[in-house]
Amino acid sequence: MENEGLNEQINAAFHHLVQGDTSPATKLLAEQEGIKDGNHQLSKLAIMLQIELEDNDAAERLLLSFESRFADNPDTFAFAADAWRDLGHQAGIFSKFGFYKKGVQAKLRAGEVGPDNAEYVALRAGASAHGSSYGADASLQKTLTDKAIALEQKWGYIAKLNYAQNTDDQQSGVVAAKAAVEEFHDDFVVLERVAQYYWTIDNLAQAQQTFAQACEYPPVQSWYREVKWINACYQVALFSQEHGLAVKPGEQALNRLLATYKLPTSQNVEIAVLLLDIAQQENSQLAVQRLNQAIAHANDEALVRRATKRLAMLD
Repeated sequence: MENEGLNEQINAAFHHLVQGDTSPATKLLAEQEGIKDGNHQLSKLAIMLQIELEDNDAAERLLLSFESRFADNPDTFAFAADAWRDLGHQAGIFSKFGFYKKGVQAKLRAGEVGPDNAEYVALRAGASAHGSSYGADASLQKTLTDKAIALEQKWGYIAKLNYAQNTDDQQSGVVAAKAAVEEFHDDFVVLERVAQYYWTIDNLAQAQQTFAQACEYPPVQSWYREVKWINACYQVALFSQEHGLAVKPGEQALNRLLATYKLPTSQNVEIAVLLLDIAQQENSQLAVQRLNQAIAHANDEALVRRATKRLAMLD
């Protein structure tokens, strides 16, 4: 029961963290200082906190230690791959390659540690395409892709999409994308990957439609999957705003986010502002609610000004 209570606290802290509120994670990690390094989930929370704080040096130290301490768990490296990629996005131009390379190597390691698990084999297969400059062996990509396909249909589709994208085989990729959506029409992981694939080949209308479908099926809380869910829902609306695509899916996606995330944070204000920018007023009441909450409760004066200014534009 004690572990269940701790996991609930970790999940609650993470729920705040993905909205940009770092205080519960900071508090929990301080309280659990004695067991933090031996607990897989607390260690993940500590890493994501430093990434949210944009302290790349601290996040890098924690990630290297995490990979070393939990080296026999393939999930360690699947998580680390996403974390290294995030650090690469935040890093200066001269550091980016180093972080992205660590991300590729983490995917390779996940497949090596979990050689009979389709998810990790698919990760390793996709990462193999990066070749020797990333410490990968491109000649293994086809063999590993075939292995993932043989192990499990779901991850087999993802491996097929990765292979089609890496080899610029658009014909096979579109066939796999359509089949994957038909077979796994309510699986966030599959739908999000298919949407990313359509975006890569510049089929923006299909990408928007599939991101919208993915947004309807939030994954069971699993660290970066929740981050990807937020991004998928937000992207539906960006396609509406930036490419003149359908507005209704964007409205629905942002309303789903605002119904889930209610803290008066910068991230939620951004979501609310985007909804007001694309939607009819009758479809944006949650956005008005969130901006009023930010004005009433946020400690950030710049955020309060932003919310006040955007609400004033409605009058």
